[in-house]
Amino acid sequence: MSEADWMPDTGFDTGIFAHIGLTFPEAAPDRIVGQLDIGPQHLNRVGYVHGGVLCTMIDAAACCAGLYSPPDSPTRYAVTLSLTTQFTRPVRAGRLTVVGKVISANRTIYTGEAHIFDTENQLVAHGIGTFSWRPGSRPEDAPGAEGKLRVKGS
Repeated sequence: MSEADWMPDTGFDTGIFAHIGLTFPEAAPDRIVGQLDIGPQHLNRVGYVHGGVLCTMIDAAACCAGLYSPPDSPTRYAVTLSLTTQFTRPVRAGRLTVVGKVISANRTIYTGEAHIFDTENQLVAHGIGTFSWRPGSRPEDAPGAEGKLRVKGS
């Protein structure tokens, strides 16, 4: 699904996401793809993309992978409970792509992972996070769910 189909009213075009230029052109249940075009504002004093920018991308993608909702469905929200990141290679320029996916979930929390790739499709950083759905955002809160436990791939 394209960004135009799922992104309105989600807040991804405001705040930190708008500030750093992170967009999410692709979303599906349990998966999301984000992009960021590297500019001078993203670099640390050595000239590499700052680790805080990479952490923000990982946090956003791992979290948002669990927040997909089809058009005309209520917007879903979650908060980060924990986040662990690993930096694998420095990058100075180009476009970064982050892919987030849900790897496990129960009624109230879920675990997501995210991988960031550079223009040459080399892994730049990756991470894993645990997230808590906000009230009204849990899978069983969805219309027609009748309290079913969400299982990856179902």
